[in-house]
Amino acid sequence: MNGRRRTLGPGRRLVCDISEMALRIPLAGAIAKIDVEELAEWRRKVSPRIAWNVLFLKAYALVAQARPELRQLYVRWPWPHLYQHPTNVAMLTVSREHEGEERLFFGRFSEPEKCSLVKLQERYDQYRAAPVESIKQFRHQVRFSKVPRWLRKICWFLLREIFVGSAAGQMGTFGMSLSCFKNVYGTCHVSPTTTTLGVDVVSKNGESQTLLTFDHRILDGEPVIEILQELGKTLRGPILEELRSLSPAAAQPRAA
Repeated sequence: MNGRRRTLGPGRRLVCDISEMALRIPLAGAIAKIDVEELAEWRRKVSPRIAWNVLFLKAYALVAQARPELRQLYVRWPWPHLYQHPTNVAMLTVSREHEGEERLFFGRFSEPEKCSLVKLQERYDQYRAAPVESIKQFRHQVRFSKVPRWLRKICWFLLREIFVGSAAGQMGTFGMSLSCFKNVYGTCHVSPTTTTLGVDVVSKNGESQTLLTFDHRILDGEPVIEILQELGKTLRGPILEELRSLSPAAAQPRAA
């Protein structure tokens, strides 16, 4: 019995492009268990609930704001050098159904460290639930995925090697995705960004297993350990304080 060839859907074509770029990067990964027990307790007191993705997004952006290497990009052409973007741009992976295909979209958050958790949650909810056609970035991703492959490759080259400032703005200075689903954990994220944070959205025993995939040309193991430690401190510090301020339980003493 003979098989048959099938055309790649637009969503798969975009993932193939990203994977090909990522294969040129010497990626490494590090996993840390971060104490989020108190954060989880206060998160349950806030309505509407703030997603774990949003909490980690802002915490990592605060860390990246203080660490310039997390806003750097390795550029090969016309000679190997680093480009450092002035601000954070996060790209969060969102799975959506579109035109009969389950595909990945990438929601952009510019300078998330300057936004409140409530505003970030509103944007996140929009990326997850609003019609795809109503989201400008998603419309662009749909159109670009339908462009011929040879033209997409030229566009990617121009972004990655020539107009690197635009690359950071369009592709992000760091990425975020899930690192665990149904108790299955990932060990590495395929991404063209310098770092990609993988979040376990269901904390167990007060801990969240967090995966950081990084470009080894820019970061080594010791700085990555420090970054993950700073992420934990930020979650238990500024992020916890902001979450407390959103809880009705925290507002009652002030009202009294």
